[in-house]
Amino acid sequence: MLRNLALIQGLVDRIEENLAEEINIISLAESFGMSPWHFQRLFKSLVGDTLGGYMRGRRLTKAAQLLLNSELGIIDVAFSVGFNSHEAFTRSFKSYFKVSPKSFRKNKPTILLCEKPLLTMELFDHLSQGIEREPTIRQKNEQIIVGFDTTIPSPFVSNENYCDLLYTPWTTLLERQTEVQNRIPKTFYGLTVSRSGTFTEDTLDYIAGVPVTDLGHIPGGMVTYKFPQQFVAMFEVFSGTEDTVAKTVDYIYGYWLPNSPYTRGHGNDYELFENVSSFEVPNLRSKYVIPIEPKK
Repeated sequence: MLRNLALIQGLVDRIEENLAEEINIISLAESFGMSPWHFQRLFKSLVGDTLGGYMRGRRLTKAAQLLLNSELGIIDVAFSVGFNSHEAFTRSFKSYFKVSPKSFRKNKPTILLCEKPLLTMELFDHLSQGIEREPTIRQKNEQIIVGFDTTIPSPFVSNENYCDLLYTPWTTLLERQTEVQNRIPKTFYGLTVSRSGTFTEDTLDYIAGVPVTDLGHIPGGMVTYKFPQQFVAMFEVFSGTEDTVAKTVDYIYGYWLPNSPYTRGHGNDYELFENVSSFEVPNLRSKYVIPIEPKK
């Protein structure tokens, strides 16, 4: 726990001192002894933003400070914080501050420019406060699911809300689930898949599926995915909203996993819905499942 805290704080300090520096997420995760997925989840749970989102925010905050307090030209400000074109900088700055760099400098709006986060043990106390979330640890057998997929923006690269993109695969699955041969009733899976296995792409695949006891004929337009036999930790999610799932994931990676006798195993996290009678949110229950291995 303390090692992770010190390493992330060191990374935050390094980003602050070298805002124009590009960071390779794969080699960075390896230096922490983690997969890119695990590292990015840990970073987000502690800092409150993805690594990419945090770096963009800090670069643009520094740019705003330079626009207010220096005589540098706008293109020089852009280069100094890691943007390689005037257009890209202006687009990002306007998206972040809702005004162009030129207007920002001219009008000097009153905007609170946040400082870098300071990570302390109090943060872990906050993550764990009032949360009674001990998972069920079990071995799950190999499982095949059949369903529909779609492409979503990576939550580690973009802050774009992708909930609306999940509507089509889920509604289509619910309408056509009876076409799936040998399916296990009232059970559903939702998972995000990285084609490279590193979760560093701009877009990822999302699959909404149902489990089957045996893979028969695959209906038109559907895809399959196989989970290997593995040990997993299963966390209860008491409401199936995006916010409650996100808070559960932050708790898992920011508090539970560093304090547990386990490390993250190989494979994908997923949401598991069992004994589903309705997908109405007030009554919806799910489990957030992560692959685990005993710490060596």
